[in-house]
Amino acid sequence: MSVHSVLCAIDLHKAFNKVNHPALYIKLMKRHIPTELLVILENCLAESFACVKWNASWSYVFQVCSGVRQSSALSPLLFAVYVDDVGKLYNASEGAYVIMYADECEF
Repeated sequence: MSVHSVLCAIDLHKAFNKVNHPALYIKLMKRHIPTELLVILENCLAESFACVKWNASWSYVFQVCSGVRQSSALSPLLFAVYVDDVGKLYNASEGAYVIMYADECEF
């Protein structure tokens, strides 16, 4: 029996911005998050607004409909819950593992 090693690296640059809110809520409910906490998270994410500054000009304010807040201590945890299903695709008996890491730092 031969052993094969496989490495798959995925660049999740800007992945925090792509979190689908309804899908995240479903995943949190499946983890039996208390309803009160789920309501707080839903209100925080639903009430996100932004605008764009370019030189001295500002865009109109618009609602942010996806993603988790940048620089929030909770964002890496919410993102980890969101992508956790991918980590469960491994088959340890065949030597296949999924190791994931997400960091919102810009370099």
